[in-house]
Parts: sequence; structure tokens; C-alpha cells
Amino acid sequence: MDRRRLLAGLAALAVSQVACRSNTANALQIMTLKGVLPPQLLNNFKSGLAESEQLRLTTRRDWADLFQQLQAWHPSANADATEATASLSADWVCLSDYWLLAAIQQQLIAPLQDIEQLPGWSTLSAAWPTLLRRNDQGLLAEAGSLWAAPYRWRYLTIVYSRRQFERLGWQPSTWQDLLNPDIQGRLALPNHPRLVLGMMLKAGGHSVNDPDPTAYPDVVRSLATLTPQVKVYSSDYYLQALIKGDIWLAVGWSTEIQPLLSQYRQLSMVAPDPGTLLSADVWVKPNRQAEAASAIALTELEQKWLAYWWQPAVITPLNLFSQGVSPRLLTTQATTGVEGAAEARRPTVQQLEQSEFITPLAEPAIARYDELWRRLRRGE
Repeated sequence: MDRRRLLAGLAALAVSQVACRSNTANALQIMTLKGVLPPQLLNNFKSGLAESEQLRLTTRRDWADLFQQLQAWHPSANADATEATASLSADWVCLSDYWLLAAIQQQLIAPLQDIEQLPGWSTLSAAWPTLLRRNDQGLLAEAGSLWAAPYRWRYLTIVYSRRQFERLGWQPSTWQDLLNPDIQGRLALPNHPRLVLGMMLKAGGHSVNDPDPTAYPDVVRSLATLTPQVKVYSSDYYLQALIKGDIWLAVGWSTEIQPLLSQYRQLSMVAPDPGTLLSADVWVKPNRQAEAASAIALTELEQKWLAYWWQPAVITPLNLFSQGVSPRLLTTQATTGVEGAAEARRPTVQQLEQSEFITPLAEPAIARYDELWRRLRRGE
């Protein structure tokens, strides 16, 4: 190879490396649950990007897969990882708020800097910083860092077969209705202690985050009554059992149930009184450092991405196409913004006032919940 060809080749390589770095700086790599991001809204976001800006999307099957991906990217799991391998990680990952505790404790994500300065943040309910501000152990802390940005929220509901309840002459509308002897052996509940015990706490007018459910005799009695009502505890296959008629009603998240209502007309969904349990899907920033990361400043493209989901124009399509509810609607003042039947099924203003996110508990409280759950599953 002559000198002229060698120099030309080196120049081309340098140009391509600069272009690659430039493209990477202006590209946003997003990883989320399959089907969570509506194509209509993604296309709308892309249409507002500059020519040099790019959005790249990859998906995973479930929340556990996303959490495990964060673990796999962490330097402690990749001591021999090359720079090329590290570059395959996403800039932002969608995670359920339930996983924040472990993600922070394992130093898998980084706190966010200046998120409160983003357009639209000031319009969000105070419940969001309360939920997302944590200490380095993942527990709620007023003086903690903000670890995530909200994307959407959902709520725990009762879904039931109208035909069965028309014959009974009543319809479920409260958590207390799950104890009615008419439905003995016909109920499916989530296979999750915080959800089931939280429902019975809420039925008694207590907080779903109470550190000691055993302190309330009404809750203990309700749990004893609940045992013969349940045919199956399942977080995955309860809808199939309901459609087949093996059960008459079930408890599940609104985002899972709403898509089926138009297909299976015999099913109805209700947000139970007095209030319900809430869960959020949030954007988190993977930590690429071996130790705990300090707060990370956001690029202009990242700011656009996070703030996009809080825009008023996104409220209705987000609910219609993703089945989730806009972060802007997590307030008792927001009674409009989602059209049609979806709005009618959302918690009312009064219900929302009594609804709660499931937040982390201290170790002694977790032990009490676990023991009560074991007793419930043993039928004691």
C-alpha cells in the first residue's frame, strides 16, 4: 500500500469515527416493555427532532427482564466489558416504580439532575416528587435525590363477568365485596402480598403502607374471610381463567384489563371504593459506574424526551393507545383530559384522594407482611 492510499484511509477512518461519536451524542437509546410506547406518540416525538437527532428503541418481555438488563449492564457484572460492549446499554429504561428500591440499593441507576426545571414538571402533582425522591437505600426521603421521571400510572381494579352478577342481582364496587359469600371459590387475586394485604387494608379504611396490618382486628378478620373466596392466586393467567368462566371476578392492573374490554363484552371493570392501589411506570438512567453515581445532568435531547410525556396534547392519546394514565392526571383537580369510557372507569376525584402508591417498608414491617401472607396462603 503506497503512502497516499494509507493517508487517505486514515483520514476516512477519522472522519467516520467523528461521525459515529456525533451520531451517538445525538441519538437516544430507549429500552422499555413491549407494547408500552404507542407508535403514534413515538412518531409524533420523532417528527419534532432535528435532522441530527435520532431515537432508537428496544423492548423486553416483562419488568423482570428490564431489571435484569440493568443488572447485566452494571460494571460489577461486567469487569471485563469493553467500551464497545458498554455502549450497547440504553440511555433510558422504563421501569415499574416497585423496582426502584432494588435498583437504587444495587446502584443500578443514577439520580437525575435539574429534572424539576423541565417544562411541565411544575404542572405535576406533588405525589410524584414524594414517590420518586429517595435516599441511597431506596426509601422515601424528603431530602433525597430524584431517581426517575414519570411516564404513566395505572390502578388496581376489579374485573368481573356481568352475566354471573346479573344472576346474583348485584355488582362488585368495593374491596369489601370480595368477601361476599356469593363468590366463594370464584375469585382470582394477584400472587403478591403487598397487593392482597393492601386491598384488605384499604377495605378497612387504613393505609396500604401501614407497617403493621396485624394491629387491626378488622383486617385480620377480613383476611380469614378472604381465604375460601380465592380459587387461584395468579399475576399472569387470571384473565384467561375469567374468560373461560373458571372464575367470576379477578383483581388486576388497569393496563392489563382495559385492552380486553372491547374484545370480551361480557367483562366489566371497576375502580373499587373507597380508593385503590396505584403503580407508576418511570424512566430511569442506568448507572455506568462501578460505584454509586452522582446526579447526572440531562442532555437537550433527554430533556425533550422526558418532558414530552407531560404535555397536555399527550394526555388523551397516552390513555387510548397505552392504556395508562398521564402523569398530569394524578391529581384530584384533574377530572378531564381522557375521553370516553376510559375516563368513566378511572378513579373518581374522591377515590383518587384515598388511593395510594405502594411504597417501601422497613425490614420489620416486611417480616410482618410476609408472615401474614404465609398464614393467608395456608388458610389459617
